[in-house]
Amino acid sequence: MKPARPSSAVILVREVERNIEVFMGQRHENATFASAYVFPGGVVSKDDSSIYPHCRGLKEDDANQILSVGSGGLDYYSAAIRELFEETGVLLAVTSNNQWIGDNINPYPLLEKTRVNLRIGKLPWSKVLSNANITLATDELHYLGHWETPVTLNARFSTRFFLAELPTGQNAQHDGEELVASKWLKPSEALTLNKTGKIKLPFPQMKQLEILADFSTPETLLSWAHNRWREPIKKIRPWIRETKGKSQVILPWEPNYPDNA
Repeated sequence: MKPARPSSAVILVREVERNIEVFMGQRHENATFASAYVFPGGVVSKDDSSIYPHCRGLKEDDANQILSVGSGGLDYYSAAIRELFEETGVLLAVTSNNQWIGDNINPYPLLEKTRVNLRIGKLPWSKVLSNANITLATDELHYLGHWETPVTLNARFSTRFFLAELPTGQNAQHDGEELVASKWLKPSEALTLNKTGKIKLPFPQMKQLEILADFSTPETLLSWAHNRWREPIKKIRPWIRETKGKSQVILPWEPNYPDNA
């Protein structure tokens, strides 16, 4: 069994006419989850542990408690914000005056070059933050779920899913590299498009959208999301069973889930 790589994903939401919309990006055809629509995200990197002094409202011990880990909890928050910025241009960060970075508040040139250099490793994540004198709004990320890739697959990830609102003054735009297309969709709309074959959703994304579809207003969603971690959140690792040429996904609480999964 290959080890699952720690990773983070961000469910970015916005309010449109009192409805909730979610940002979905399409992976390129040669990527993991090829051509599927996913939430922005990626693997935790070594540099994610270097930004702790640049985090607002969430200490290392708090992050460890929320994620039920012994150490490195803030790494997942850092990876979530970094990957969101790399793939969509949205940066969950505030100025020294605790104001959102936006169209009118921009102490650092958040240009395409910055995103590209960060993504290809030419510009360290910690350098982006220190140069701009900005702080990551880690307290705006709400922990919703933990999914791990089935043991039978070659590419394996242990992904923490977070929810965040689109910050004031910012717009999400796919980067054209990791994400080749994007849509803002109501959760129920995304599920319908997946069911009819118009888009493809990985199983964990589909299950997260099913939960979001139950909320009618942004206020009720955010109120629930803020305290979701207290339930607490348990890791879900599906099992894939092949039956008569068809794949069946079995979850840990369902019948026929094997003891060694």
